[in-house]
Amino acid sequence: MANDPNNPYRPLNTTNYDHPRDPNLNDLHSSMEYNAIGQPVLRANVNLVGSGEGSGVSSSIDSKGRLKVQTQQTLFFNTFQYGKETDVWDESVVNGASAVFDTSFSQVRMQVTNQTGSKVIRQTRNVQRYTPGRTQSVAFAVRLDTPTTGIRRRFGMFDGNDGFFFEDCGTVDPDTGEPQYACVIINSDGATPTVERIYRKDWNGDKLDGNGPSGLTANPLAQQLVMMDYEWYGAGQVSFMFVMNGLPRVIHTFNHGNRLQMPWAKTPFLPIRLEIENLTGAAGTHYLWQGSNSILAEGSVEKLGIAESILTPLNGINMPDSNTFYPIVSIRIKSTALTGIVLPTYFQAGTLDNTDIYFKLIRNATVNGTWVNHPDPNAFTQYNYTSTGAITDGVELSAGIITSGAGAGQIRVDTDTVYQLGRSSLGTVSDTLTLAIAAKNANKNAVATMTWIEQR
Repeated sequence: MANDPNNPYRPLNTTNYDHPRDPNLNDLHSSMEYNAIGQPVLRANVNLVGSGEGSGVSSSIDSKGRLKVQTQQTLFFNTFQYGKETDVWDESVVNGASAVFDTSFSQVRMQVTNQTGSKVIRQTRNVQRYTPGRTQSVAFAVRLDTPTTGIRRRFGMFDGNDGFFFEDCGTVDPDTGEPQYACVIINSDGATPTVERIYRKDWNGDKLDGNGPSGLTANPLAQQLVMMDYEWYGAGQVSFMFVMNGLPRVIHTFNHGNRLQMPWAKTPFLPIRLEIENLTGAAGTHYLWQGSNSILAEGSVEKLGIAESILTPLNGINMPDSNTFYPIVSIRIKSTALTGIVLPTYFQAGTLDNTDIYFKLIRNATVNGTWVNHPDPNAFTQYNYTSTGAITDGVELSAGIITSGAGAGQIRVDTDTVYQLGRSSLGTVSDTLTLAIAAKNANKNAVATMTWIEQR
């Protein structure tokens, strides 16, 4: 076979090319692997150049030694295309602080004043689903601001007692006078949460100060894409990284296995949360810009959990007036299980005499009556089918008609939409989900059942 005259090792025709056994290539042949019929085995680059602890570039294998080629499932995302998405995000503003949707950038401008204690907290109403054995990645489109002594900014997955977050500390290094940034783990082990705060000078990855493996410097005035990979088991890894020039630049990794005596957090079911606070009354107005978020899980994720359900009394719930929606059955999360994942799946509804009915699924309708713990002592939930009076408020999530003769068939909640029960007041009050029914004729008795999954 003729070779290129300018490169004797490059053939002019590569068909059925047999690599020459030249002395200069002996090392190459020795380092390659061959299958049973003599063909070279293609090996994946599982360690990017400079990858691993201290390198600042993410490895292409996860902590269980699996090559990251599996599909990913999106568990959560938001875009802030038209507003603050108050059905997704809860908020607390105190002492002159504010959170305003900026139409120019499709972001929420979190702002504090010069008052001590001026503070904004924005937190997802839902805690986020988690499946053991899967690494999950939460991503933040976020913009910080010029570091200022006394102004603290945080974003991550935490609820004030458990979780992890990146922090612009609002302090300076006592040795260098430089602003301090930190990666933080918080754990509610004991009366006072335990905090492990690793400052920039002690990060085990790329410090993004221009002196790390990438040579890059993080700009606090620029839009940033920040990712945090996490796994639980109580001893899983948590890694923080900034995505720059197309690569995730790992700044710090918490390795909890074989190090801690207790789990790094009490629960992996955590909300996404951002905070800015004026700790000292620093002069001026200060900002944190919140953009899009997403959570991705490695591999496909099933709604693994325990099925629970409730059935109304068999003699039915009376609906005295025609064409009026009445609450037939409602559920909510127990006050002792507010980080529980509750995913409604099915419901059934009908009247004792099989009359035409209309139904609605309503979030946070006002109901009276008595809330009762589910009979399963392990359940996260309470139910209520003793509420009286017509439904006049709440957010309608779904509606439909069941005609006479059709029977009370089981109706599946839309699988493309997660009807997970959320929380308000920064995770301290459960949302309610109510199945409301209206009949065409007066004085009808409705019977209904609701089924849901509790992820444990």
